[in-house]
Amino acid sequence: MARLNELVRNQGAAVAGEGSVSFKDLPPAPVKTSEEPQTQWVQEADESYARAKRELAAIGAAVRTGHGFSLEGLTQISEAFVTSLSHGDRLLVKAISGQPGELVVSNLINTAIISVKLAMGLHYSREELIRLGLAALLHDVGMWMVPEALLTKSGALSQDERASLKRHPEIGAQAMRRLGVEGEWLAEIVLQEHERFGGQGYPRGLKGAEIHEFAQIIGLADILDALLTSRPYRKRFLPHEGVRELVTKEKTAFSTRILKCLIQQFSVYPLGTRVRLNSGETGEVVELNQHSPLRPVVSVYMDASHVPLRESRLQDLSKTSLVHITEVVQGDQ
Repeated sequence: MARLNELVRNQGAAVAGEGSVSFKDLPPAPVKTSEEPQTQWVQEADESYARAKRELAAIGAAVRTGHGFSLEGLTQISEAFVTSLSHGDRLLVKAISGQPGELVVSNLINTAIISVKLAMGLHYSREELIRLGLAALLHDVGMWMVPEALLTKSGALSQDERASLKRHPEIGAQAMRRLGVEGEWLAEIVLQEHERFGGQGYPRGLKGAEIHEFAQIIGLADILDALLTSRPYRKRFLPHEGVRELVTKEKTAFSTRILKCLIQQFSVYPLGTRVRLNSGETGEVVELNQHSPLRPVVSVYMDASHVPLRESRLQDLSKTSLVHITEVVQGDQ
């Protein structure tokens, strides 16, 4: 949940051997057809998200007081996330919607969901996905030991404050090691999550393949969630803005393989996402565009005055530069 402007911004040239990433460079990704979400999977996705909040809140309390905790509950939650995302994007919609919540807990959950979604595009096995999801749910466990005032500070961090904040990977790794053998591999991922492909990360300045791919994926997902979340010092980015920001500004921080997967697998506005257009109209994403992942086909069902249309109409955003998505609409809006 890094303060992006303070800790992870990088605008250098691409790393040698790592080509630039472009939306046009990608092979066509399979386009899903629109389907009515199955009530069962929608309900189970919502329940697993709520359960993750409860479980992580309890773990946060344990970490702050120096007590141990079990990984069993989080492992089950990771399994539920993998199952849910294999059936639909309900969880992904929740993760990118900027829902309010406790800062650390929300970041851990959203980062885990985005990480699993990315790894699905890298063809990870189910077992690997579950392990990745578990690591992502704990990636910033050390943040629970950082003063809340520092995490929410609206102004620039002082040198001492930056140094204090950047100690959280070591603190988190220590918490993982206290779990015994089962926490050792998690400790290494937690320690590497803020390392960056070009060597500009911390705490050890690792480069390229020195960084575990789990840590690279989680690091990318972590920054994306930070971009999509409002902060005292800036407004949240919209999903398409966040993806473009990562691709254009963080090209030396992550491998081209993972950045391309972000564009190809992370559909930005998944099927079923309710969105508002700059025209003021509201609609639902019903089809993805292979070559324009930021501009899907939307079924518009409500006018700018929030009056339901007698008959919905399709708006292919790839066919016009005048109409675009301005926000993801929550279920109760």
